[in-house]
Amino acid sequence: MNFRPVNFRDLGGLEGNGGRRIRPCRLLRSGELVRLSEEDKEILTKEYQLRTIVDLRGEKECKESPNDKITGTVYHNIDVIKAIHEAGADMGSFETIPDIDTVDFYMRGLYEQMIQNTEAVNCYRKLIDLLLSQKEGALLFHCFAGKDRTGLAAAIILTILGVRKEDIFLDYLKTNEQRKAENSMLLHKLRKKGVSEVRCKIAETALTVKADYLEAAYLAAEKHYGSFSEFISKALKVTKEEEQELINRYLR
Repeated sequence: MNFRPVNFRDLGGLEGNGGRRIRPCRLLRSGELVRLSEEDKEILTKEYQLRTIVDLRGEKECKESPNDKITGTVYHNIDVIKAIHEAGADMGSFETIPDIDTVDFYMRGLYEQMIQNTEAVNCYRKLIDLLLSQKEGALLFHCFAGKDRTGLAAAIILTILGVRKEDIFLDYLKTNEQRKAENSMLLHKLRKKGVSEVRCKIAETALTVKADYLEAAYLAAEKHYGSFSEFISKALKVTKEEEQELINRYLR
């Protein structure tokens, strides 16, 4: 069976606080929900009990490639990098990265900005609020590729739930395997459009993840707040009571 949502995974089973594991069919992550078959939608709503979709993409992305409608779900759009773009910071888009040698620099900068930009931080707080209000069923969060905005969201949620950093990074790096076929297809389309091989190579690199990218977010959090955990408590303002509520709700 070729289940469609690209870069999809259930975070259930990861070990968190006190050796307790994340409940299955509660926290899902993926890339954009497009070109889904009816069978895909049924699997999401019946097997994974999907109830809430949190789309972290921007307005242009949502208009150009709207999510497929999934009956029985509630949709929320939270544009994580709108304010970063408005502030004039580059978001790591392969169209604007000047050459292959600067891809890593631009990608690390994106992760730093998602930690430092107040509005981006407020967006992640909105995601936490939705998690706190999720009474039953699964919440799925995603962006375009399900790697950067989604990757940081996963790191935040998993840290709150007490998942070890090394396990967070292992989950993060799964993207490279899970997006391999989709990335190959996207690169084929770019070449057919006549995009230069240099720009295709830049796109290929920008469509993958490296531990250094997520580590840049951790280092920015440490620089500005003391640690990634303190970023969650000080910037995202997640209280001890809220942390315990999330632990009780999402761990078994």
